This record gives sequence, C-alpha cells and structure tokens, in this order.
Amino acid sequence: MNLKDKFIDVFLGGVIESKVKERLKASSITDDEDMTGWRKLTGDVSRDLSPLKQERMIEIGFWLWENTPMGRWLIETTKDFILAEGTPYEAKNEDVKALIDDFWYDTLNRMDLYLEKHLRELLITGELCLPVFVAEQTGRVRLGYHDPAQIKTVVTDPENLKIVIGIILKGSSGEEGKKLKAILPKDAETILSKKAQEFRAGYTDGECFFFAINNLTNSPRGRSEFLSVADWIDGYEQFLFDLLDKWKLINTFIWDLLVNGADTDEIKKQVDALTKKAGSVYGHNEKVTLDAKTPDLKAVDTAEGARLFRNHILGGMNFPEHWYGGGGDVNRATAVEMSSPTFKTLSSKQRYFKFILETIFEFVIDKALEKKYLRVPEDEAYDYSVITPELATKDVTKYASMIQQVTGSIAIAQSNKWIDRATAQNIFATMIETIGVEVDIEEMEDNIKNEEFKEKNQDYLNPEGRKQ
Repeated sequence: MNLKDKFIDVFLGGVIESKVKERLKASSITDDEDMTGWRKLTGDVSRDLSPLKQERMIEIGFWLWENTPMGRWLIETTKDFILAEGTPYEAKNEDVKALIDDFWYDTLNRMDLYLEKHLRELLITGELCLPVFVAEQTGRVRLGYHDPAQIKTVVTDPENLKIVIGIILKGSSGEEGKKLKAILPKDAETILSKKAQEFRAGYTDGECFFFAINNLTNSPRGRSEFLSVADWIDGYEQFLFDLLDKWKLINTFIWDLLVNGADTDEIKKQVDALTKKAGSVYGHNEKVTLDAKTPDLKAVDTAEGARLFRNHILGGMNFPEHWYGGGGDVNRATAVEMSSPTFKTLSSKQRYFKFILETIFEFVIDKALEKKYLRVPEDEAYDYSVITPELATKDVTKYASMIQQVTGSIAIAQSNKWIDRATAQNIFATMIETIGVEVDIEEMEDNIKNEEFKEKNQDYLNPEGRKQ
C-alpha cells in the first residue's frame, strides 16, 4: 500500500465505508418496502402501486364493500346507474343476434347474472381479468375469471405503454405462474415492438381480457374506487360506533340528592330511603332537594361532525349530500344542479363499461367468422349496439315550454325574412334533440317535399278521387 492509499484509509476510510453501506441499502429495496420515488434501472418508469400495496388495496376494497353501509352504497349505486335493465344489446341481423344470445346465455357464461358481479368487482378492485376459452370447431367463446389479487404483473409493450400485451399470474407451491396473452384489438399485433413480440411468444397459457380503471397510461394496473376514501370511510364508521356508545350515556340519568347541613351518615340514610321504582313517593322537607340529571354531551356538535365526514367522502366520490339518506339544505332546484357533476362522472364510467362489452362482442363475432360458424357479410356482422340507460330523467315540461317559445320566435324570424328555411330547420332540429329525438335534416326535407307533392297531386295519385 503506497502513501496515498494509507492516507485515504486512515482519514477517509470510515466515510467511504459509510457511503457504500448507504448505497447498498438503497439498492436492495424489496417489495415489502415503500417504492415511492424509486424507478427501475431500465428507465421504464411505472406509477403502479407496489405489489404489497396493490394486494392491500384489493382486500380493503372488499372489506369496505362487505362491511360498511356507505362502502356498499357507493359501489351499488354506481353499478345500478351504469347497467341497463334487461339485455344490454341489440343487433339488426338475426344471425348475429342469435350468436350474441348464445354467448350471453351460455350455461357457463351466464352474463345475465355475472355482468352485474363483474362490474361490481371492477369498481371494487379496479381491474377485471377474464380468461377466454374458444371452441376449436365453432369458435364459441366462454369466459372465466381471475381474481386481481392473483395478478403478479401486467406487461406492456416496452416501446408503447398504451398496449397491454400480457398478464403474469402468481404461482403456487413454488411453481411459476401462468402467462396469458392479453387480447388485443384488430391489427394491433402488426404495431407491436420486436421486444413485445418476443414476450408474447412466451405467453403460452391462454388468452384473457384485461380491463383497468382509475389509472394512467403509465400505470397499467387499476385502482379501486375506494383508494382515495378508504381511510375516511373507516374513520366515519368508527365515528358512528363511538357515537352509538355516546348515545347510551345520553339516554341515562342519575338522581342528584342534596341534603343541606347533613353529615355523611345522614346523607347515606336519605339515599337508602330513596326508592327507585316508577310511581313511588319520596317525602322530604325544605332541606332536601332531589333532581334528575342527564349528561349534556353536545349532540348537535356531533351531528355536524358526522355531516362533515360524510360530505368529505361523498364529495371525493362526486356524489351530492342529498343522495345519501339526508336532504340537508337542498330544494328541488338546487338538487338538480348539484347532481350534474355526478351524472358526468357516471357517464364517463358508463362509456368505459360500454367499451368493455363492445370489445367482448367483437371478439365473439371475430371467432365465429373465423371458424365460418357465422356466415354474414362483415358490415352486417358488426352492426350491433350496446344499450346504456339514461342517467338522468329529463324534465319534459321544461323542455316543451322552451321548444314552444323558440318555435314561435323561429316562425316570426322566418316570416320577416331574418333567417332562411334551412337555418330555421337546423334550429328546430337542435331543440328537438334536447328531449332525445334524433333528427336527420336531409331526410326530413325529403319527407316534406314528398308530402307537399302528394298534397298537390292527390287527385291524380288517387284514381278513385280523380276529377272527371
């Protein structure tokens, strides 16, 4: 060892060793520790929760739905608004309709029963993983289900995080977990990177649909609807339990016996002489005072506290106060306005669930066409629609009054030649669409011309009424 090395070892050796240990500790973070602020050395930045936190989130979500009234209400209300009653699809071609019916009511699929469960599970866990089994001869599709808690990794294309290429499940008993190919849209295989194609080539344990909500593009794993409010719901429920114990005290009372100038023995005699039965008589002189005392625990402040907690949770989920068991200071006019943000949020969730059904239906049709089980032109094969319910009931009276006023204004404007006929038709069609009636202006114009032609030539078009 030369003089320089000896100098460094004597004066800086402890500092260097300390820094090395610090770096080693930082580089050995496991899944059991908080990964916040750390990124993979490959540069593939991911904003997913750590595996431990993902599992914890799923378990907490199920617990809140199963054990808390507010948790169950939040999920069930969202689900009921999103789902349509009855069969949520229709198709013009009878063969296509029969194909989707066979899939929908299949003895294993039973989507008429499981659709509601799958939506509930999606909202609670943030993810839906449905393995697919396709019949070799007919292309008939059947769906299974994987608990999101059993998902180890959601794999994306390294060069395009928008594309989920596969799902790796957790293994058991030391065995490696299954690797499933995520079902991709048509022609998506052609735009996968070479690395993604290599990954998918090794996923030989089947195919699955994977859907996730409340996540970002760079966060392929889903988030529960409860993630941001779970602690608050738990705190709110604990608050109510504490309030329940408090009400037991509020409903109790004690006798306050005041004996002026009496010593301890005399007071004890007075207490022993006091009977506790209802309707009993207690005689005493002016030196004795008997009062019933009840505790004043400020119940009004407690009610305000409960409302504060409740509104914080409902506001986080975008639900108005009057939807959850209390009217508050809400009248009909303000209730309508307060519900608008809620319907916007529910509409967004409804669009995504509609996308889920369309994705599954297209896969069912694809496989049937591929196996020649469905023999219809392609444009007719995909001519179907997913039905979603109207989220809000429209006030037809209000719209009718508005349409009447606007119609009168249009007539005046057109008679004074302030607007032309085409503009008047456009304005009227726009107003009619507010009550849910779709108007094709070109088709409407053709119908008007045909009716005018028939009126002018009715004598010639009707031989029996033709003039001689």
